[in-house]
Amino acid sequence: MLTLLRCGVAVPALMVSATALAQVDTSASVTPEEQGVVEDEAMTRDIIVTGSSIRGVPPTGSNLIQLGAEDVVNTGSATVQELLANVPQLGTFNQAPRPDQRSNGILSTAPNIRGLGQAQTLVLINGHRLVGTGHLQNIADPSIVPPSILQRVEIVADGASSVYGSDGIAGVVNLITRRDFDGATASFRYGVGDDYNLMNTNAVIGTKWETGGIVASVEYSKTSRLRGTDRDFATNDFRAVGGQDNRSQNTCVPASFRLQNANGAPAGDYIEFGTGNRNVRCDNARFLDLYPRQERLSFFAAGHQDVTPDIELFFDAFHSKTNQDAFRDPVGASGTITRSNPFFPSAQVAPTVNAVTAYYNVPAVTGVPIKDVQAIEVYGGTIGADVTLSTFKWTTYLTGSHSTTDLSEGSFDPRVNSSALAGTTLATALDPFSGRTSDAVKVGLANYEQFFGSRQWLWEINSKIDGPLFNLPGGEVKIALGGVYRKEFYDGKNTLSRIGFEENLGQQIGRRTVYSGFGELFIPIFGDENAMGGFRRLDVSLSARYDNYSDFGSTFNPKVGVNWEPIDGFTLRGSYGTSFHAPALPDLFGPDTRAGYGTGGLTPAGVTPIRTGNIFIAGGNPNLDAEEATTWSLGLDLAPPALPGFKASATYYNINFTGRIAFPESRFFYVLPEFNQFFIDNISCSNGQPYGSGGTGCTSLPIDPQTVFNTIQGLRLQNFPSAVNTAADIPPVYIITILRRANLAVIDTSGIDVDMSYRWNMGSTAMGVQVQANRVLNYDQTAIPGAPKVDQFPFGQAKFRARGSLSAKTGGFTAIANVNFNDKYRSQYVAVTGTTSVQSVETVDAYTTVDLHFGFELGGSGLAKGMEFTLDVDNAFDADPPRIRSGNGIGVGNVLGRVVTVGIRKAF
Repeated sequence: MLTLLRCGVAVPALMVSATALAQVDTSASVTPEEQGVVEDEAMTRDIIVTGSSIRGVPPTGSNLIQLGAEDVVNTGSATVQELLANVPQLGTFNQAPRPDQRSNGILSTAPNIRGLGQAQTLVLINGHRLVGTGHLQNIADPSIVPPSILQRVEIVADGASSVYGSDGIAGVVNLITRRDFDGATASFRYGVGDDYNLMNTNAVIGTKWETGGIVASVEYSKTSRLRGTDRDFATNDFRAVGGQDNRSQNTCVPASFRLQNANGAPAGDYIEFGTGNRNVRCDNARFLDLYPRQERLSFFAAGHQDVTPDIELFFDAFHSKTNQDAFRDPVGASGTITRSNPFFPSAQVAPTVNAVTAYYNVPAVTGVPIKDVQAIEVYGGTIGADVTLSTFKWTTYLTGSHSTTDLSEGSFDPRVNSSALAGTTLATALDPFSGRTSDAVKVGLANYEQFFGSRQWLWEINSKIDGPLFNLPGGEVKIALGGVYRKEFYDGKNTLSRIGFEENLGQQIGRRTVYSGFGELFIPIFGDENAMGGFRRLDVSLSARYDNYSDFGSTFNPKVGVNWEPIDGFTLRGSYGTSFHAPALPDLFGPDTRAGYGTGGLTPAGVTPIRTGNIFIAGGNPNLDAEEATTWSLGLDLAPPALPGFKASATYYNINFTGRIAFPESRFFYVLPEFNQFFIDNISCSNGQPYGSGGTGCTSLPIDPQTVFNTIQGLRLQNFPSAVNTAADIPPVYIITILRRANLAVIDTSGIDVDMSYRWNMGSTAMGVQVQANRVLNYDQTAIPGAPKVDQFPFGQAKFRARGSLSAKTGGFTAIANVNFNDKYRSQYVAVTGTTSVQSVETVDAYTTVDLHFGFELGGSGLAKGMEFTLDVDNAFDADPPRIRSGNGIGVGNVLGRVVTVGIRKAF
């Protein structure tokens, strides 16, 4: 069983509303050597519960989800992300959490409550803010904390900005580490699956004395990569199920070519070199990594010391380093090859054909696979003091952390590609067809990458005083007041160049200062001393926080929470508040900020001629405002005294999320007038009316060069045909699309969380059963204020997820079975009938997995004392994720399949 919070007078309310993950009462299974003296913590009222600034007070009106140290063992979780994947309210539920190794900037597998986004979920360590990771984001990664050091994880799936400030729109995840530990433990786990393996080892050591204690943990984990060829469900070909054939024609081996028309443009069939086969396609999904190779080493230490009876000093320190890499799907290239190239396919074309367009797989030419490699390092710590002032406690701490993120995306040098295609000798020419390219050309082609790097740091001084103000008949009125001073720094870099060079460099530096003040008031109107019919307990919490940012301004966020217990064992609760997410420094100062030139361009219907020149402007936006949300919830908790061991809770939540930061999508241009602000063009209509407002006979004209020059001045330029120093250097431009980050989307979502559990004894066996579920009632998105609201269920939004658990413990043996269920959902795909293709919606199958955990404690004395063996079988029936007719053919699910892990733990 998960250990519930110990919160003094507020314990009854909290014990009703907190939800646990596992049901086995493991308090008896934890050895005295391993448990140490942590249970001292259960005897104190000085516990800060996530969601509140007042000691001993739970988050009034909000549901609290808790996972304890035993859940790390009982779920077989090697990382915090794997542990959180067991919570239906989080976006990674029933999946193998993995980082996205591409340049969208989301490198961590941070929690995502309610599907609102990782940046909208606040991650804390012991209630302290953590620096972010990523090159185009700054999202705190919980994986830096070794799971073996965790005392518990607390999740408040409700707005939390009135207490913590920025990022708590969807809620907060607080990783609370062991405070005291006396002894040492070590564990080793090794798991295998189909073409996959993992290894995890950790050690915890600590000691406690009368006035203090110290504990430290070190953990090492490693997982292998999983290739697309290892899973037959990975594909780009959906013809057999009525979908489109999305396989590639320019990454195949052997390569292909097409003849050219009189204008030098490719035309006709793709002709495979050597065989002459026509229009051959290859399945790129078979060659990418579905799961990256990862390696992580983490360290965490914490301690505390009483220097006087009224003053306690405390600290924590951490360091984590993660390396991961993934092979990409094959990268294709194309270009004109003439008879002057010694590798021209003259045997397959007529003598009058002097040029063809070649389509080829670049890694097949160079012999170097395209791979993305990333490294993340995070370190930091906290030092502070608790000072007892009569009945009040004053807490002040300084926390700081630093992160480094480096991502190298494999690519090929387009300059070498162009020159080698035009080569005329065996030494200088590129051979797309038969593998005879010289080593010098291969090296030059492969020696290229896109690099993203960031250095981020954060430090914060936080000071707070809290305690009882006075007594009411219902109990003590408590207050908390505090202030925060925080500095944040970001240095981002982006290059597209030869490896190790800083060609085409983009670099941005962002800084900010934040001043905050917050307060909270807890008012027990009815309690044990004045309970009456219908009012056994009634608590009201009022909290508010003011934050002033040096870049975008200030924000004020209040929240009110109510717990009403009309009869013993039955509590009604509700909350209402506002929250915000400050634009991340990479959003304001992204190193990807640039203006790029390209031929062609978006040409709206009814406009001629087809545009032949365009500029896009992308990247950061220093004028961003904060994202904001209004959240409210209603819930009930049951713990009837007549049925000991039974608990149930249900929570209705409602979120209105505005100003979500996103990139404007060009598919809305010329469709929704609200997006007109994101492009510049020059369309003249013969009847004198504006295009889109009655204009006919419309012609696209070049934009005034001075206007173009003024728009792109000061930006990093990419792919312009020549240097741009004045307006006279601007090539003809027919449209400028402004794709920089902007405050755009509005999301309205609501749903219901349910948790029911029952624990009982069957003879000498402790039994437990639990069901947790999340049902999304609506998830609507508006692309931009003023635009129509669009239901997201046909676009992949899940409606229902649930987890059921059955557990038993007798003597030293523990057995737990978990059933994880993702309901069917709908997804967009292209349906093909004959030669007709239409956008359609498919229903994706539901996905169910079963996870098993077995533990056996040897007991006794000597070497066997404190030793436990574990066996975990994740996805015991090897269920494949559901098939979809888009992307790589993989729906929401676990690509790893069945993984069997054995482990040994030893307490000393």
